[in-house]
Amino acid sequence: DKGKRLKIYYMTQGSTKPPTFVVFVNDKELFHFSYERYLINCLRKEFGLIGTPIRMIVREKGEKDIWMS
Repeated sequence: DKGKRLKIYYMTQGSTKPPTFVVFVNDKELFHFSYERYLINCLRKEFGLIGTPIRMIVREKGEKDIWMS
């Protein structure tokens, strides 16, 4: 988008009930919902989470850690 490219720095699991994953990227606006759906489907397949709701939180690197509260 406008010459910018999405960079995913890392992803970590923030909670287990429901499984919540936090993805750290360079720009949240570049993280399209279809890519989020793709990552969730990969997690479901890899870890056998069929039928389990999965939350994904997209954060820019350097944002305050308020998602754990």
